[in-house]
Amino acid sequence: MKRASAALRLVPYITQREGEYGGLESELTLSMDTFGAVRLAYQEETPADRGPRGELWARCSQSLNAAGKPTGKPQWRLVNSTRRRKAMEQLRCQIGFCPAETERGYVFLTGTAEDASHRAGEPVRTAQPPVCLKHLRSATELCPHLWKGHVAFCARATSPWGVIGTRYRLTATGLAPLPVEGDDAPVAYGHPQLGWLLASQLIRELRDYEVVNLDDLVPAAQTAAQRS
Repeated sequence: MKRASAALRLVPYITQREGEYGGLESELTLSMDTFGAVRLAYQEETPADRGPRGELWARCSQSLNAAGKPTGKPQWRLVNSTRRRKAMEQLRCQIGFCPAETERGYVFLTGTAEDASHRAGEPVRTAQPPVCLKHLRSATELCPHLWKGHVAFCARATSPWGVIGTRYRLTATGLAPLPVEGDDAPVAYGHPQLGWLLASQLIRELRDYEVVNLDDLVPAAQTAAQRS
């Protein structure tokens, strides 16, 4: 799982740490939105539990130090959904939580399997937060879904498209998750079943993008580092 590289001394911002845990299913209930539609809710809900489009987000605790940075033994291969959501919403680097915007746009890395799912020129959808130029190489070494290959997209326009999560239904014994159908199929904002979904990943749609070579981007990162 670990690779012999200096990058391993770096723990990605979105990596889950020891002692962090998700919310309990027993905390879930049902409520009505402003239009009278029934939707999934928490018994003691806070504004932070819902996104701007009304989606309910899965809770995940955080182990943070006095400076507000993640601390504790990294749980490699596991992701803290709260920090991933924050990085995706704010377009911050998933490795260092630093600004990810470049002169050419935002760089998103996807696995080769994800790249095969779309046609050239069509919008690209991804659940992976962007990466800054400084941490591009580290991302390819630290992120398991990139180990078998990756594609780098530099997007000048990106917007939230939908979410990935767990769908629930009401049964005779209470709320229960639906059987998993497919591999985390995304649900678009505006979908009628969005209110019954417990979201865990934000999907962004990339437009006005170009596929770039990582080797062309890394020298730019080195130059920027020398200037700073």
